[in-house]
Amino acid sequence: MHHTQQHLIYMKAYLECIRDIFPSHSFHPNHHSCLYLHEFLLRYGPMHGWWMFPFESIIRALQKTNTNYKISEHK
Repeated sequence: MHHTQQHLIYMKAYLECIRDIFPSHSFHPNHHSCLYLHEFLLRYGPMHGWWMFPFESIIRALQKTNTNYKISEHK
């Protein structure tokens, strides 16, 4: 069995356990996207060749920006 197939099997089992143990848990986009990671590994190879660190650091900076949970105000 290829390591990417193992990843998918383990991630599905992990998410099913979360759902069983914590039925009211609300899943996030990261939970969903982890189910597709195996496809990217097969297509593009090891993650160190295509990871998004520069963009993640920008996103992190934007997330720290205080917006008071308001996108915009029109007056």
